[in-house]
Amino acid sequence: CDLTSDLGLAQSKLSFHLKAMKDAGLISARQQGRWTYYRLEAESLLWLRNWLDQLAASCIKPASICD
Repeated sequence: CDLTSDLGLAQSKLSFHLKAMKDAGLISARQQGRWTYYRLEAESLLWLRNWLDQLAASCIKPASICD
């Protein structure tokens, strides 16, 4: 699919973010002719999800009752 039209982003902005995600190991890329095909890296995304869950849990504080 054409991500620029699907996401409504300029090519330059999309390329910047795809490169950052690739550098972080969240996606991989395969060049075929003039096209680049991207694939999500499930193991890396699972690790990121778990890390974000732990971060969110540490930020939640129970509500206190005001007198």
